[in-house]
Amino acid sequence: MTAPLNHVTCPHCGNDVDDRAPACPKCGEKIYVISPGDITPTRHPPDNTPSPRNDDQ
Repeated sequence: MTAPLNHVTCPHCGNDVDDRAPACPKCGEKIYVISPGDITPTRHPPDNTPSPRNDDQ
């Protein structure tokens, strides 16, 4: 069983292109698709900086 085809719009000519295609078959523009699998989540340490004091109270 194959995965269903997803389409994107070519940014150059507006043609409907398979998201796995390296380039638009109509105009040749390269197609860049970022999938969630391409993104590596990063962890940031908690922000332990002290809050500014308010001495006016």
